[in-house]
Amino acid sequence: MSRYSLEEQEQLDNLKSFWSRYGNFILTVLILVFGAFALNNGWKWWQARQANESVVVYERLDAAIKQGDLELMGQIQNTLTEDHAGSPYAQRGALLAAKAYFDKGQLNEAKSALQWAVDEAKLDEYSATARLMLSAILIEQSEFDAAKETLSKVPTGFEGLFHDRLGDLALVQKDVATARKEYELALSTIQADSPWKQVIERKISALPKTGE
Repeated sequence: MSRYSLEEQEQLDNLKSFWSRYGNFILTVLILVFGAFALNNGWKWWQARQANESVVVYERLDAAIKQGDLELMGQIQNTLTEDHAGSPYAQRGALLAAKAYFDKGQLNEAKSALQWAVDEAKLDEYSATARLMLSAILIEQSEFDAAKETLSKVPTGFEGLFHDRLGDLALVQKDVATARKEYELALSTIQADSPWKQVIERKISALPKTGE
């Protein structure tokens, strides 16, 4: 004799039929949902771990610079750019390394570090700083076309500083009219309270008269 009433037995039969028809589908959906959840958590964990590791490497780079050990700094910078290229610390490290190389007169190494930052930097402030630093070295080395190309892409918010550097480029090429135009554009776009404003005004005042 069955342990269930006819009504209960019917419900059980319906449940078995339902599970027989849709059981695999439900299991597949559950696997996908929980799999995606686990994957997302895993991705966040990996990102956090990478970020933490890049901070440690960046601090080692900073310490090598303070010790004046450029050989060690170069090795650490390679680790940053190869293993943590997407990290802001790799981009900031490239700028620090470039300055250290520049201070020691190693201009080719400085240019290489800056070019990496120009190509890879995701944040406008790092990209703009790298372009301005690199263009200054290129102007110093009379690589005027390369300097102009470096300044051709202007990150938003840095228009004034880029016009100022284009003025420097024109002036060193003895194109006073273009230099004046770029300096005036710099004045019109730079922030009113920027300490750089007075520097640009002095540059304009020091320009030779063109007789126009």
